[in-house]
Amino acid sequence: MATKKNSTAQETTPEFLYVPIGNIVVLEQVRSNINTESDSFKSLVQSIKDKGILEPLIVTKGDGDSYTLICGERRLEAARQLGLELVPVRIIEAGKESGETIALQLTENLQREDLNPMDQAKGILAFIQAKHPDKGYNVEGVMIVLVEIQLRPENLSDEVTFTVNVITEISGKSYPTLFRTISLLKLSDEIQAEIRAGNLPVS
Repeated sequence: MATKKNSTAQETTPEFLYVPIGNIVVLEQVRSNINTESDSFKSLVQSIKDKGILEPLIVTKGDGDSYTLICGERRLEAARQLGLELVPVRIIEAGKESGETIALQLTENLQREDLNPMDQAKGILAFIQAKHPDKGYNVEGVMIVLVEIQLRPENLSDEVTFTVNVITEISGKSYPTLFRTISLLKLSDEIQAEIRAGNLPVS
């Protein structure tokens, strides 16, 4: 359990490593738009205030004393709002661009209640691109894959089919819903911003 501590030195427990909150770096590819006014986020803040951070952040080791965040951005932001100096982390060996790293991010983000549709679409696209960097998938390419998997699955490699099925399992979305989600990235920047802000429904 994480509580507010005065020391800035790293501390360890059998379960976690506690590191200074200022040493955790959030890369742009991990950043999402956290609605700090949502009920779910306020509940998270209250839970951490009452009980501490029960689930550690997942990070990779960076340069010097820094750590790169992989999962746990909402917990990190809640800890900042509460003024915590140290937070519990688990360190994993995963490259910043690896499919494993983005899979972890996708798993956590798609289970968030307040994740907006644009961040969902970006996460799904990033996961497919990370898993198959040799194919150079863009938005149109992923949309074609999602059509093929429904109409002509034999045209796809087993690896690509497996990747798409992993996403359906993580997200609970059907192939058509994934297609509609990814297609949001084809909209103009202005419309995407309105959807992100909740001013326009996905429909």
